[in-house]
Amino acid sequence: WRNNGHTLPLTTARPSSRKLSHEKAKELDMNHIDVTFPSFLWAFTFIGPCSYFLWLKGTTILRIRKKLQKLGYLHPKPFDASEIVGRLILEGTMAVHYHSSTTMDGKKIGGFFYADFPIIRQDGSFYVADLFAVDIDLDTKKMVKAKLDDKVLTPSQTLNLCWYYTVFPNHVKLHALANWGVNIHPGQVKENPFPARNSLVTVIYNYFGYSSFKNFIPTWREWGLLSMDWDPDSLMKTFDHGVKYPIWHHPEIYHLSKYSRLVNFIILVRSVFMEEFHKHGKCFPGVHGEALFVGSILHSLDHTTMDWNLEDPLWLDVDCPLTGKMAELGRIVKVGFVADVPGLYFHKRFKDAGHPFYDAVYKKAAKIDKKYADNMDTCIIK
Repeated sequence: WRNNGHTLPLTTARPSSRKLSHEKAKELDMNHIDVTFPSFLWAFTFIGPCSYFLWLKGTTILRIRKKLQKLGYLHPKPFDASEIVGRLILEGTMAVHYHSSTTMDGKKIGGFFYADFPIIRQDGSFYVADLFAVDIDLDTKKMVKAKLDDKVLTPSQTLNLCWYYTVFPNHVKLHALANWGVNIHPGQVKENPFPARNSLVTVIYNYFGYSSFKNFIPTWREWGLLSMDWDPDSLMKTFDHGVKYPIWHHPEIYHLSKYSRLVNFIILVRSVFMEEFHKHGKCFPGVHGEALFVGSILHSLDHTTMDWNLEDPLWLDVDCPLTGKMAELGRIVKVGFVADVPGLYFHKRFKDAGHPFYDAVYKKAAKIDKKYADNMDTCIIK
């Protein structure tokens, strides 16, 4: 399984011949693109307050619900942790770590391996486990068993780990890769304003995520949502590990298409996207098609499926002696950083974008699966 952990070559969508730079990056980076001060001011004026409102509202409601639960007046919606684990893996981007399947007692069991798995221990320290392994019944879409190194995990512990991996080390890869799908050059702003604005929003949101998110941790500690020893440095180590650890090679992913609605959609819509990207390449000088796909469709659907898969943040067990620290921050992410940002004045969906590239992709994507197509964003804006 460890041989699968190498970077996937981006050979399917060549960048435009009009390069923005002749330098070659040694690794992915989530926050390295400079913007002009007017652009920075625009983003802080028209995006920042909307994002702030989302997490402030979400965490306020979470604090109230947490208090009511402690007093015995509120209980989370009944759920099966094994089922939620199955959702997060099969109907989310964790599916990329699919290795193989086997038949056991008449059941089709899929194996998902996550090497060099980053976690936050209960003392607040960062640690990288050798292997997180989960077996899923592909027909029932439920967890069968899971282990972290040599420790057998309960479904609840596995749920905490899956959610933490989904929203942090796995998700930041999408943010980082998206930086190679942008062009905010003044010439692009003039010639192709809609793609240029999408690029700017992506760059700014990557900055928000990497540089600003950790600054809220002291506030959340004071509010009682995080333990007082929750260390922001441990979170940044999680970010950096997720960004720099190679993308899992995933040629076997096609075998999951009949078991996963999301995987099936992504496989089919990616071909549509690349075809239209080549047709409209003049609108995206210096942009890499694969990175643009990741920073638009894949990223937005990762958020969408997160929201659908984990219906209630209280499903995450913050009292678990093994994974509780991660569940604490996981709850905050669920209520404040997963859903669509409210109050934006600009358009950010493929649907009704009014641009030939995005309109063409949406029209074909909607024929594949309209529910997913309606949630495709043109940039990173959550």
